[in-house]
Amino acid sequence: MARASPAPTSPLLYAHAPRRGRAWAARLRGRRPLFVCTIAQTDTARIPGISAAGATPELRELTPAADAEALYYGSARCLHGVPANPLGPPGPAIITIAALRLARIPFLVVDAGTRVRPQAPTIRLGAVPGACLTTGRAVPHADDLYQGGRLLGAQLAACADYLVLAESVPGGTTTALALMLALGLDAAGRVSSSMAANAHALKEATARQGLAHLDPAAVARAPLQAVAAVGDPMQAAVAGLALAASERVPVLLAGGTQMAAVLALMHALRAAEGRALDPRRVAIATTRWVLADPTADLPGLVAQRGPYAVLGSGLSFAAARHAPLRRYEDFLVKEGVGAGGAAVAATLRVGATADQLRRAAERVYRRVVLSAER
Repeated sequence: MARASPAPTSPLLYAHAPRRGRAWAARLRGRRPLFVCTIAQTDTARIPGISAAGATPELRELTPAADAEALYYGSARCLHGVPANPLGPPGPAIITIAALRLARIPFLVVDAGTRVRPQAPTIRLGAVPGACLTTGRAVPHADDLYQGGRLLGAQLAACADYLVLAESVPGGTTTALALMLALGLDAAGRVSSSMAANAHALKEATARQGLAHLDPAAVARAPLQAVAAVGDPMQAAVAGLALAASERVPVLLAGGTQMAAVLALMHALRAAEGRALDPRRVAIATTRWVLADPTADLPGLVAQRGPYAVLGSGLSFAAARHAPLRRYEDFLVKEGVGAGGAAVAATLRVGATADQLRRAAERVYRRVVLSAER
């Protein structure tokens, strides 16, 4: 596969609603963000071929916990280093760690439902992981997660000038596809992947199996029923967090097509209330690799719900000293743990350039990954 295009000169990219995106950047520049990563697990991620968010299926079970631990301690405690792609590149947690430390951005982790709990501080909103979406009962407690997210979001909005809401959910692009299809989006063939070869056919077949259990009329009345049937715990929790927080401060949804699904859910929830979701209060921030992904279409997904800004970080690893990092340019890793949102926030907070972010990520890679291999 061809490599991504060379790094742009600008540290920020504006992929959808560019005028609004520039207004977002101007408004948030120099402001104090709070980074919140919501972790969760589902049985959907256990379907062979769905996810590469971990070097092996066994290690994939540890990915959300390892990502949370790495944010706090610099490296995971339940495995060596950080989660990695099966073909070698380290997971995007190294970017998130680098960006948060470079800009001294505070963070916390929310557990929406995991099998393996992190050996790190978390705010626990959910006690159980999601079931497989093919059952049509993926998250039966979605409303509880949503309400818990709303309560937490109202509190966190008082702690910062804006929130950056991230996720770590293996298999999350498949549950994102299912949720967006349930909400009426033309999403088939448009979601991204943790793999270079995006398994669109497998994802759609899996999603359709779950959607067969769902009543579209019921979803129109109560959009959380879509999460309950075919979603994942993160979606309900982050939608609650974001809707409550956005009533007081701006919210950046940090991620790719998984956050497009959360945005679509927020839009549907507001519509069910007879209200509109304000594009001045919510935007998406992601990586250049997601925006350049030839197998996905994040701007096209967002455009179906309105003029919500999609910002990107200009970070590139094309000039990285270490070969595993350069594999990002082959789309082997694209996003996760809010890497793009953290990088965008670092640029807005301290003016971090793409080269500064690359060098910071290389330092984390040498300290965390190379030292763990010795």
